[in-house]
Amino acid sequence: MKRILTYATLAVVVLATTARAQEQPDPKARTGGGFGGFGPSVGFVDYEGLNSELTEAGFDELNATHWLLGGGGYAHIDRIVLGGSGWGGTQSASADVRIVRVSIGGGMFEAGYSLLTWEHLIVTPMLGIGGSGYSITVEGLYYPEDFGEFLEQPGPTSSVGFSGFTLAPELVLTIPVRFVGLQLRGGYACTPGTPDWRFPGGAGLMRGPDVARGMPFAALYVVFGGFNREGVRR
Repeated sequence: MKRILTYATLAVVVLATTARAQEQPDPKARTGGGFGGFGPSVGFVDYEGLNSELTEAGFDELNATHWLLGGGGYAHIDRIVLGGSGWGGTQSASADVRIVRVSIGGGMFEAGYSLLTWEHLIVTPMLGIGGSGYSITVEGLYYPEDFGEFLEQPGPTSSVGFSGFTLAPELVLTIPVRFVGLQLRGGYACTPGTPDWRFPGGAGLMRGPDVARGMPFAALYVVFGGFNREGVRR
């Protein structure tokens, strides 16, 4: 009797497993659709060179964890993914009656190939090509009382910045659930060129601060869109 029950149990397990496998999507099936979304990002920036100059001038240090806000959109054509993204964020350091604001921003075209396309998980290595840069603004905490005083003695605010070519290899995990889902992104944004610091009017700064030319980053986006798949695993 025990043997019969054992065989019957095994038969039920095999049939249930076979039926479930027939319903699961093939991870190599043809896919189509697209997503767009936005969310918080974080860059891990080496501010050692810039912080040394800030502290020497009496400012607080910048935090190596630089929070950003980003967004992007992507089209899935079979297993090829094409799209673009952008991001930006600012943090500040103060000293007496002065404040420094450091902004990071960028945008790029991205292309990749989905290695897995499960029903609720799409794994896509991608490469971004575009530009990014820094902007540093020094602002005095003096505020004129009226417009006439503002014209005669504007606040001592000045900024300097640079931008350059950027490459960003990354891994993107998309978790679609109907028309909404999540997207986890992680990678490294590299700006290999020598920074060319310039004022807003175009004049160059002879010696600019040392900043990192690479930035590991991570992001969590809420995405909206549609996704369809042809073929199931048999």
